[in-house]
Amino acid sequence: MMLKNKIDRVAMIKSLKDIPRIGDKTSHRLIEHFGSEKQAIDAILKGDIAGISQIEGMTEKSAISLVLEALSVNEGAGIRDFLRTAEAHDMYRRIMALLSGLARTDYAKSKLQLFIPYPGHKKDRIIEIQKEIRRTIEMAEKLDSTEISGYLSRVKPIRTNISIPVIRDRVIIATTPEEFEAARNFPVSVQLVSDPREIVDVVRGYSHAIMGTGSAGIDFPEDMDVDFIDIKKAEAWQVVPEKELAFFTKNHESISSAISAFRAIRNHNPDFCSKIAEEEIERLSLGLSKISKDSDLKSGIDSEVDRCQSIYSRMNEVVLSAEKQANSDFGALIEKSSVTVKGFDLLTAMEGSASQLFEKEIREKYSTVTGSAISEISVRLGLNTTEAQYVNNFFSDEVSHPVRVNQRGVDELKNHLLRSITSRKLVVLRENARQLSKLKDTASTIVREVLDFDVGHTIACFAGRFNLTMPEIQEKCGIGIVRGANLFLESPVPINYSVGSSRPDERIQKLKDARVVLLSGVNSGGKTSTLDLMAQIIILAHMGFPVPAEQCELGLVEEFYYFGKSRGTMDAGAFEATLKAFSAVAKKKSKIVLADEMESITEPGASAKIISGILEELDDNRGLGVFVSHLAEAVLQNTDHKIRVDGIEAKGLDEHLNLIVDRNPRYNYLAKSTPELIVERLAKKEKESEFYDRLLKKFK
Repeated sequence: MMLKNKIDRVAMIKSLKDIPRIGDKTSHRLIEHFGSEKQAIDAILKGDIAGISQIEGMTEKSAISLVLEALSVNEGAGIRDFLRTAEAHDMYRRIMALLSGLARTDYAKSKLQLFIPYPGHKKDRIIEIQKEIRRTIEMAEKLDSTEISGYLSRVKPIRTNISIPVIRDRVIIATTPEEFEAARNFPVSVQLVSDPREIVDVVRGYSHAIMGTGSAGIDFPEDMDVDFIDIKKAEAWQVVPEKELAFFTKNHESISSAISAFRAIRNHNPDFCSKIAEEEIERLSLGLSKISKDSDLKSGIDSEVDRCQSIYSRMNEVVLSAEKQANSDFGALIEKSSVTVKGFDLLTAMEGSASQLFEKEIREKYSTVTGSAISEISVRLGLNTTEAQYVNNFFSDEVSHPVRVNQRGVDELKNHLLRSITSRKLVVLRENARQLSKLKDTASTIVREVLDFDVGHTIACFAGRFNLTMPEIQEKCGIGIVRGANLFLESPVPINYSVGSSRPDERIQKLKDARVVLLSGVNSGGKTSTLDLMAQIIILAHMGFPVPAEQCELGLVEEFYYFGKSRGTMDAGAFEATLKAFSAVAKKKSKIVLADEMESITEPGASAKIISGILEELDDNRGLGVFVSHLAEAVLQNTDHKIRVDGIEAKGLDEHLNLIVDRNPRYNYLAKSTPELIVERLAKKEKESEFYDRLLKKFK
């Protein structure tokens, strides 16, 4: 269970052309990339941002936009259907930035952008998401957050478009045009040889050759490495295991980290992704443990490969040491030598062949030291019988001083070792590639499941970080908040507040179920912060997400309007545009409207009349609204509707001359902006105290 976009909920999209902004060119690219139109549609509706972003001309941002468009069509609701103003949408973006900042993977950061607030008629979808998030939070609470976050941070979407360089020292020798065409599918050298007499010469130029089974009768020298397979039916793991393994090496860190995360999740939730068997995970993990990041074999996997590589790496050092010792021993023997001439040897010397006598003596000593060196090299390198035969050619039969190693003999052993290493590695890599090639889908599924888990895990971390709780969806029109905390404040004061019908409003006496409210109060007292808190709760609740409150109850609505504080008196054009925006309150759709000090759009007298008219229209159309205003009294004078006025009021100044404010709105209370307290503070703090004292007397 992870938060995913379900593609079987509504079958609205039958063709790519049903998605806005997809033309022939984009449609063609999507089909080409995903393999078919159905697969392309499935990828879009599943929210495969990573896959879509790989298409030429498509960025992550445009991929997210495309998926949102498709989901809007498929689900019959889009983000702009609910968020009806720029300020409402900006609040949503700020919440999502806070949320995505907790994601451990780029995948989750992108996928989270697909969660949107739904209109009230999508209640079933909202409830469904609530249930999924509750389960996700329960799971996340059981996990070691530090451990799982470490794994998740190293997981990335699987790279599938992987190629490897052509392997030049391996050849497929085709004897028919059909074999030649089949062989060209593999990134190795390919030769078409029709004359059997030429085959051996061609093979000699490569470290490994592959031929069709029809050529199995050809006799090759022992030093040639040749395999016989059915070329026309050959699989990649047989011919070029490096290509099969490249999928796993290029995604090695992601797959390995995903496996670690997968196991950690399974430890606490055995049913997590039950379609993946534990045995598959073990085989996948074992296969990954054998290969390095360059698709080579790791040391310690095959003892014979390790032995040969060890010999190869130590050979120069051992041979040089043996050569040096041989020269030392040879010199010592010569210095200690004396020749005793007896019998036949004396006659030989008298006949003028003394040089033969000395040569014989020196050759014996030379053979002794070189024989000792050969034995020493074989023992120190740990050579087997076949390898030891090559060492016999390391020293020339001709006596030389100083004793010199025959480099050609050394190179022959090195080449033999390289052929042995290559041949043995190929055997092991083939077997590993054969096993892993069956687990590509398993690896991809594990990575995808873990990435999707991070989407839900991020939401769970978000809920934990800000102490969020799941709101209770009610049928009545209203919103009730107990100890709500603004997400954007560092140390928010908990707020209790209710508008409309809800259980938390029981302590309200007059106009308890009022749906339209004026919120009055002191500057910097928290009116805007309270409005922001309500906006956050409304948006998150309509997303199916938990909200920043210990307890929350609200009724779903179709539209949400948020109007931010105006920056000053508007000109005629801007004023007209603002009134048009507020005309939405006349619609019959259920809605919530939050407005912050809109009186500054024009002069106070006119503003009070306009605000009262908007509130009346909203009230008549069964809307829910909170309007922050310093003109509460004037507004009430211009309406006969029962509009509740709540207030946030400053009670005085503390010892540091800061305002003492109860930031919880007081029901049915007209709070003053208390300029008196501001003047009093200035009178106590500023040098021009006489000026402020005079102003202060005006309030007495």
